[in-house]
Formats: sequence, C-alpha cells, structure tokens
Amino acid sequence: MTAARLLLDMLRFQGAPPPERLAAAWPQTDVRGLRELIAFEGCATWTYRRLRQLGVLGLIDRPLADWLTSQASEVTARNLLIDAETEALAVVLQRLQVPAVFMKGVARRLAVERYPFADARATNDVDVIVPAAQAWEVWLELRRLGYERTKSTKPPRPEHHHLPALWCERRVGVEIHTTHAQGIPAEESWRRHYAHAGEFVRGGRTVRVPSATELFWSGTAHALRIPDHAFLLVRLLDTAVIWASGEPLDWAEIARRLDAKEIVDSVAASAWLGAAAAVAGVPLPPELIGRVVPYDLGRELELRLAILRRIPVPTGWRKLLAWWSSERARQVS
Repeated sequence: MTAARLLLDMLRFQGAPPPERLAAAWPQTDVRGLRELIAFEGCATWTYRRLRQLGVLGLIDRPLADWLTSQASEVTARNLLIDAETEALAVVLQRLQVPAVFMKGVARRLAVERYPFADARATNDVDVIVPAAQAWEVWLELRRLGYERTKSTKPPRPEHHHLPALWCERRVGVEIHTTHAQGIPAEESWRRHYAHAGEFVRGGRTVRVPSATELFWSGTAHALRIPDHAFLLVRLLDTAVIWASGEPLDWAEIARRLDAKEIVDSVAASAWLGAAAAVAGVPLPPELIGRVVPYDLGRELELRLAILRRIPVPTGWRKLLAWWSSERARQVS
C-alpha cells in the first residue's frame, strides 16, 4: 500500500481496513514526501490523532512524527484561544439577550461529542449568526468592550454577509453574520440556522450550533467557494465528519439546493461530493444519485505525493498544484 492510500484509509471514517492492519502497515511504508503532502492537504492534526489512536506514532519515521507532534501542539494552542473567545462572546450574547447560532469551525468544536474528530483541525476565527436587526447592537457592544477592527484600513462592505471583523487582545477574529453567504437573504439564512439548531452546554451556558444538514451544507458550500482549493483533504474532512456521524441529514433539501445552484459550479460540486463520500466511507443516499460522480481520491493523492517527492513546491506554486487537482476533478465529472 502506498503512503498516500494508507493516509486516506487511516483518515476514512467508515469502510477503512481494520485498525490492526493499518497499524501494521505504517512502519513498513515509504513515507518520503508524506510530510509535504500532509502539509499541502492541511490534515496534520487529523493524522497525528489517528496515528496516536492506532498506537503507531512512535513507530513511524521520527522526523515525521516530531513534525506532526509540533503541528498538533500549535493547533491546540490556537484552538484554546478560539475556545476562550467563543466563551467570551457567548457571555456578551447572553447579557444582551440576543439569540445566536455559532457557525463553521467553532460549531464543530462545540458539537464534537456528536461529530467525533470534528475538532481535529485549526480554526481561524469565531463565526456567529444573529438576527439581522440585532447584528449592529452586538457589534457596537463589542466595540464598547475594546474590540477593534481586524482590518482598520479597509472600508466596511455594506453588502457583505458579515459585519467588519473584530478582535481583542487574543487576536482571534470575531465575525457577526447576518447571513451565511452572499445571495441568501438574511431572514432565510437565520431560519435555516436557528430552526433546527442543536443546543450544547459549555461553561454553564447553553450555546446553539446548526443542524447536521446545515453543517454539511456550509462545509460543502464554503469549500467550493474557491473551487481551485476545494479538493484538499482539510476541506473534504469538514463535510465528511458530519456525513459519517450517523446524524440525520435532510437529503431532499440538500438536493434542492444543488438543483437551485446555490453552489454555482455544479460540475465541481458533483466531483467534490464524490470525494467527500470517499473520505466519509459512506454510500450515496438515493437523493444524490445522478448528482454526484465517483471520485478516486486515493489516486489523486498518489499523484500529488509523486509530484511533491520530486519537486520542492514553493508556497507560490502550491496554488498551482491545488488548481491542477481541481481541474482533474472537474474532468472526472
């Protein structure tokens, strides 16, 4: 088994080889270039945690193991700041009595007991959606508390789907959303996120996160917002972790949004969902048959690894490699 396929099998949520087989394969695998591939795919923390779970982190190539450990430590430190900012924002929202739903990476962290491994990635900022009529009230209260704009030199964009981002001394961005995406009316976005939101208790406070359907959709739509970078494992894992959890998903609604072209690039969406299904290790529901094409993600990872083994890819060229992978995926469709 190649290193690329072994990596994918290890990260696959369902349908992977037995753990003992995966564990036995790692010490015998040629891992040259794997560090570069894992960095390119953005899945270092996922990899670290799975290797530890299999009990083989100490048996693989030492420099690779040390690098994974350091990457996981950095992500953990960053995520502790994210958690602190989430708690601080929850306090403000509760005091103002403004209903809110935490979104994206923060939502996956808050709901990790429902979606195992959903927190195994770096989260960059805190996203929360509130009723549009109360968004500026929350924003101005944060300003009163000493929060500053993260990009003070850029003028606000009235048409944007969130208010200008803020941060305090933790340097964690806070984005107050009125909708989850441009083109979706604020009232509709709030209905989607609030109506079936799950409730979790954190720090003695009840916080809300979107339903599994909305987490699945936001992970998919956000990844495909920039199709050139969509087919990286870090993007696919965000949706796969929801898909594989067993939580009920409203497939009819997801199919309706695909048909309505809420994701404009339907060709990329078709291949991307096939890749996400491969990572989740789940069969397609009837509603997605004909809308999604099978995707050999293992083969694509092998090609990327072959390139990264032969050519040191500078930062500027990584975008080109990501674009090339995306174009190959579109050809599959």
